[in-house]
Amino acid sequence: MKKWLALLVVCSLAWWGHPNVIAAKESLTGYSPLQLKIPSLSIQAPIEPIGREELDAIPPEGEKVFWYKDGVNPGASGNAVIAGHFDDYEGPAIFYSLDQLKVDDLLYIVNEKHQILTYQVEDMETFKRDQAPVDDIFQGNSQSKLKLITCSGYYSKKEKTHTHRTIVSATLVGKTHRYTPSTGS
Repeated sequence: MKKWLALLVVCSLAWWGHPNVIAAKESLTGYSPLQLKIPSLSIQAPIEPIGREELDAIPPEGEKVFWYKDGVNPGASGNAVIAGHFDDYEGPAIFYSLDQLKVDDLLYIVNEKHQILTYQVEDMETFKRDQAPVDDIFQGNSQSKLKLITCSGYYSKKEKTHTHRTIVSATLVGKTHRYTPSTGS
């Protein structure tokens, strides 16, 4: 069985994992996320769910983020994992500025029940690609956490991926609120 999976397409989309991650059961708690909002970075992106079977065919779209649906749903206990491209064939992508987040910044997830979940950044780390802490990314405890992942560093043509991975950890704070999109009028 493969020791590592792919996570970010242009960055070789490396879903870091081992057999425990690959064999994760689909979470039936919480609701599927639809949109990610990071006001401090002016990011508002649709969320596309992907599972184990789709990892080899993740779209190279640089303006979307991808939620690992065979893991934890945002709002449920454990770590919900969302990845986004650092760059793509046209230049910087959705998570290009992810390293500019600061501890205590707020992130928002809008789910399929039109609820807003508020997460607060508690940590951000960058690792060499092959040294990312797999267990810390995919496995969590009873707290509801969000893990945002992107490539970083420089692109290696030889390995067809970036040299590093940046991981942002955020914890669910406060209560869920109803989301009503503006009508633009």
